[in-house]
Amino acid sequence: MYLDGIFEMFEFIKKIFKKKQTAKSMRNSPEPWVNVVQAHLAPDNPKQGYFELEWNPAFVLFLQRGGYSGATAEEIVDQWFTDMCRNVSMDSDAATSFVADAGRMQTNNRTRNQ
Repeated sequence: MYLDGIFEMFEFIKKIFKKKQTAKSMRNSPEPWVNVVQAHLAPDNPKQGYFELEWNPAFVLFLQRGGYSGATAEEIVDQWFTDMCRNVSMDSDAATSFVADAGRMQTNNRTRNQ
């Protein structure tokens, strides 16, 4: 009983000090990785802005294998991110729409099961 509490505390402490994946640690990883660094919003209009992303080469390769293409990694990631944004928007409209889009990416639990 007492040891169970110690092991739980140890796991909790490990989680606190667990190294967060960063661009530096993931740069050469074979695992596809992408991260939103920051969302930049226009001070006078929150509808305008852009997202700053970082990714590793494995992520670009993952996208290429998934059908994305472009002259640069930036173009490939931009196509993917544009698709993701479109699909998130479609998800928010799905509650009021009766038309299903079979080509939509599955971006949440509700659409993942469709």
